[in-house]
Amino acid sequence: MLASCSGNTNSTGPAAPLPTGQNGALTLWPTTTTGCYVSDGSSNSCPSGTNPVTALATQTVSASSQYLYVGDSQGNIYAWTASSSSPSTVATCSFSPSFSGTSVNGLASYLTSSIYYVYAVDGTTLEVNSGSTPCAGTTLSTISSSLPGTTVGLAIANGYVFGVTSTGEYYSVAAGTSSLTQSPITLPNLPSTATIGGITADQNGIVFVTDHANSAIYAYYANSDGTLTQINGTYSGNVDVTNPVAITTVFAPNATSTGCTTGSCEFLYVTNYSYAVVQLVLSISGSAPNFSVGYTEFNAPYTSCEIINPVAMTSFTNVVSPTIANNIPWVFIGQNGKEASSSCFGQTAYGDSVTAYNLTGE
Repeated sequence: MLASCSGNTNSTGPAAPLPTGQNGALTLWPTTTTGCYVSDGSSNSCPSGTNPVTALATQTVSASSQYLYVGDSQGNIYAWTASSSSPSTVATCSFSPSFSGTSVNGLASYLTSSIYYVYAVDGTTLEVNSGSTPCAGTTLSTISSSLPGTTVGLAIANGYVFGVTSTGEYYSVAAGTSSLTQSPITLPNLPSTATIGGITADQNGIVFVTDHANSAIYAYYANSDGTLTQINGTYSGNVDVTNPVAITTVFAPNATSTGCTTGSCEFLYVTNYSYAVVQLVLSISGSAPNFSVGYTEFNAPYTSCEIINPVAMTSFTNVVSPTIANNIPWVFIGQNGKEASSSCFGQTAYGDSVTAYNLTGE
């Protein structure tokens, strides 16, 4: 005999609001002015820089030494020492004159055998600067000057630098080298309507890309030959992840309230159509290359006046090993423009800088 119940069991009201203040949620770095950590330029003029920030990257040398790289709309690239309150400029990076006046669309950094490699792309030209100090190398190599479409970002996974274009083609370079390993090819199983907005990679060798047109996130595994294989990890249908662009991930030490309740957790942050940052926690099962990724929105989106048209976001991807203390920010967002008419934390002229964040409870 079937059991029965009375009343309407279908939910027709709005979904319950997401909680705030959960472990892993973004919090504005406390020592900043209007969120500004460093401005665009070789000197720190926070809270107002010179040009829109269009690309970001980080580099971990050791538990006590980290760097932040900043690229702007005029082809300038700067290296900064990450610190708690007053980052210092390490170098103005040397790239070819062809970068001058063009937007830096992607940055990636790699360190091996005491040689620092900084990869930069301005859309169709990919170059690498290498030397014994960050971004001040005298060796400059053009890897390609005829990439298809417009590259929207670079990421490093499993020893390869991956670039992805807005039209959904990807390419790769073995990190520490200066020639293409994988020539441009369409991302596996990509919808024909896709417009790619951003790319990031985690410590497992998983590459995530955002699809601005279809409001989706796709996951791929970085193979040992520099190719990508799609894995079970497409995320769509969440209204908060509408028209996503910039994306970054952090593997942090402490659990959060839902989606990852024990041990260390991997958090994924994605900017959306309203310049909010959607905050997700990942559940990753299986083993390489057959990973499966699940997504849980564990905290309400981060919204604040200091976020200006963000197209660039980066982080220290793994702060567990080596341990990166929370006395420096872990997440950074580029301001792609300026504001001069509205007040933000008491400032009426701000922007063209990098804002910084730590993670609640981490």
